[in-house]
Amino acid sequence: MTDQIPLPFVSLVGASPSAPPEALPGIRRTRRNPARSRPLLVAGRAAEAPPLTSADDDSNSLDVHDYLVRRDEASFVFEARDDAMTGTGIFEGDLLIVDKRIQPVHGHIVLAFVNGERLVRRLHHRGHKTALQADHPDLPELLLEAGSELTIWGVVVGSFKRFWA
Repeated sequence: MTDQIPLPFVSLVGASPSAPPEALPGIRRTRRNPARSRPLLVAGRAAEAPPLTSADDDSNSLDVHDYLVRRDEASFVFEARDDAMTGTGIFEGDLLIVDKRIQPVHGHIVLAFVNGERLVRRLHHRGHKTALQADHPDLPELLLEAGSELTIWGVVVGSFKRFWA
């Protein structure tokens, strides 16, 4: 992340080339494997039956990688470690797609480090104050005070969840 956003009372440190987010435990790069890549078939809104497989018809198919990942070199996958964002539909164990080249702004869900603690929260600006908000009724917002160290590794652009193994 080369561009930085001005945050009052907060030191924003961008991702350094010597320690990219992908080097941390639990973070994986997004990569397309052409040998295993097959678009999923998409059922129409008024479909009365599952879509039929057709090798020639790409009009009703969706490549999930292309849908969620805009730039392979700037994207990585991170597993949510808590239920702080349940109001947004992100639960512990969900895989989050994070883009480190998107400029984080008010309202974005970000992967952030605050004083060394890794968090997934919504970035919030209020006047001259900056906070990270959880979308969970039992968790208070984290108001960043003068001297707090904030590192934003990227903006969450999507998620995957598995209901059954």
